[in-house]
Amino acid sequence: MRSVSTRFRYLWRSVPALDLRDNEYRPHAFKKIMDHVVKNHENLAMVKRFRLLCFDCSYGEPVICRWVDLLTTLSRSNLEVFRIHLSRQIVRNLPPSQYHLNLSRMNITCQKLKTIWLSGKIVIEEIPIDVCVFFPCLKTFRLKVVSIVGGNTLNKLLSGCPLLEIFKVEDCFIDSDRDRFTNFNLPEVTIKTLYLEYLVKPSGIHDVDGDSNHVLSPGSASIQVTHQSKVALDLLKSICNMVKDLVIDNVDNVLFKNIDDNGAIVWQNLTHLVVKLNGSPSHALPFLVGRAPNLVSLVLEKGIMWDNMRLVLPSVSCSKLETVKIIVSGGFEEMEIVEYFLKNASILKKLILCYGSISEEMRAMIVDEQRASGCEPFRITLVDS
Repeated sequence: MRSVSTRFRYLWRSVPALDLRDNEYRPHAFKKIMDHVVKNHENLAMVKRFRLLCFDCSYGEPVICRWVDLLTTLSRSNLEVFRIHLSRQIVRNLPPSQYHLNLSRMNITCQKLKTIWLSGKIVIEEIPIDVCVFFPCLKTFRLKVVSIVGGNTLNKLLSGCPLLEIFKVEDCFIDSDRDRFTNFNLPEVTIKTLYLEYLVKPSGIHDVDGDSNHVLSPGSASIQVTHQSKVALDLLKSICNMVKDLVIDNVDNVLFKNIDDNGAIVWQNLTHLVVKLNGSPSHALPFLVGRAPNLVSLVLEKGIMWDNMRLVLPSVSCSKLETVKIIVSGGFEEMEIVEYFLKNASILKKLILCYGSISEEMRAMIVDEQRASGCEPFRITLVDS
């Protein structure tokens, strides 16, 4: 280091990228370094890339807020890449703390952002109904293991990014009560995965009405519904036209029983659906299967008890359904659901039943059951688990 000219000593004060991680420093030393950097940089407004990776949980939210605010609240920010990771590790003798991020405020100052990547102990605050979010240059939005307040927050963000190309969510939590995250209570909704990709229109130019030249290529989602709530419904409304592959877990009867009576939610692009049902009849079937006119493949996985199936089956014709797989942890006695799909799926090609046990009488009834499908070859597969 002594061979380097002293004129390079303060060059860092004008660099356009700040890439900082605390696992390369001794404990508590990183805080002093970070304070020094944000205090002595000559022009934070010219920083284009900011990456902060914190694996030490002892800083506390006020310290992290001060660092981030100095970079994102500048009136003429040139920030293009915003990446923050805060470790979710629980430290003994320290109160649980999370960084609460207000993206609606960033939207005002960070108009040049192209990438937002957030992970760890971060809570994205709910965006008020009367607030419009607009990131005109944003192309990549990634969230991993973060908490989100409000069922409409993601939809607000998606609708305000006209040039978005990649939107990826992994193992994130959604709840209407921000305190639930701090108290380690089970959130109302868990998004295991949500992946959306936007493609440029063939013309490559904006429409006459000024709309974006990017169009959604329907993606995939895996969602676990823990509580019956408006948050879950708001999220499902947001993504109903965005996904072609959907896995929905732990669905609750009451959640789907009386919602959306006017039929506003239609899963227009959904082609592959996996529904993991709880132990009682689920009204999720009419809400999902009954409103997915282009469904091609369906997997139903249920608990041991599942009675009165005829009461909750959707009264529609599954005109495009080709494959049905039913997974039963106990004995298979639900002949009604077999009859339903054989009679209503007009082009059904494959019916797969995975069960714990089945009587010879039931096996014969399934094989001999009349079906509406005229497709050949047609196969019924009985798999004893």
